[in-house]
Amino acid sequence: LVGWEMCIETGVGRWDGKDRIHALADLVPCNNPHWRQLFYRWFLNMVAHWRGLGNRMHANSTSPLPIGAQGYRKSTFCRIILPPELRFGYTDSLDFGSKRDAEMYLGRFLLVNIDEFDQVSIHQQGFLKHLLQKPVANLRKPYGSSIQEIRRYASFIGTSNHKDLLTDSSGSRRFVCVEVTAPIDTNVTINYRQLYAQAMQAIRSGERYWFNDKDEAVLKENNREFEQISPIEQLFHCHFRLPQEGEEGEWMSPIQILEILHAKNSDIKLTDGHAKHFGRILKKNNLESRHTQKGVVYRIVKPDILLFVVMTGIWSSPQNCYQHAIKPVSYTHLRAH
Repeated sequence: LVGWEMCIETGVGRWDGKDRIHALADLVPCNNPHWRQLFYRWFLNMVAHWRGLGNRMHANSTSPLPIGAQGYRKSTFCRIILPPELRFGYTDSLDFGSKRDAEMYLGRFLLVNIDEFDQVSIHQQGFLKHLLQKPVANLRKPYGSSIQEIRRYASFIGTSNHKDLLTDSSGSRRFVCVEVTAPIDTNVTINYRQLYAQAMQAIRSGERYWFNDKDEAVLKENNREFEQISPIEQLFHCHFRLPQEGEEGEWMSPIQILEILHAKNSDIKLTDGHAKHFGRILKKNNLESRHTQKGVVYRIVKPDILLFVVMTGIWSSPQNCYQHAIKPVSYTHLRAH
């Protein structure tokens, strides 16, 4: 890595002015107008963190996530981001079962591919979020008593064959999800010295390499179609909806709504933890809210009859809705109906 940096710094890799980072992003066929610029920002961030730029309070916590059919060469694309000389620092074998080893990867590798991201469980995604945000690795040597701080080099990328893979809407800003519409052309010649010289030139000239609030807002909006809808959220949409123009609706707290849903299905828990989680679901659905002495309340409508398309494609009444909502579905599925 040091030798490669020296090649760029000494002028052997002086940038010739041709844009190669956006060209690399363009290898991925997609309909996402934000993809190439978000990838560009991530690429600069990756190189900046290899160089140890910025402060040690933040890491490159955003990860591109190409999503498409099997055989679309998504993993190959991830691999060719690194030049052959640096592929010793590439891995796609991250083991979430060993948290210690996973943290060691932060200082051991340059690029970690979370292959088949859809196989990462909900509990593992919580640890992954922690890993993405961790600026350094804090490890204890075998048989040692002191904690050693290890510099982080690793950036992350991932792949998936399925779209409904994000389970935490609050963490969706950590991923640049892009639907791959055709096989990626990886049989290309890449001038790696010029590719990375472009990144170094942009960083040296003071170009922003981190994601700002505007970027993160784009990510959150873009990623909505890749989020799962939990059974309780499906049930909420069975019995409630947003007020239309001219409708007054009624103001209810999350626990009041949960009490109604609990009457429909006793499996729904009425605890503080579930109420807080459900409040985040209501906020995600852009319900109008206000603060009162009793807490936050949301304006909703309880329709007398509301038909709902369930996963089987059957139109059903609210009374029968929950029995079909046994596994998460995506926003794409709901919007399609």
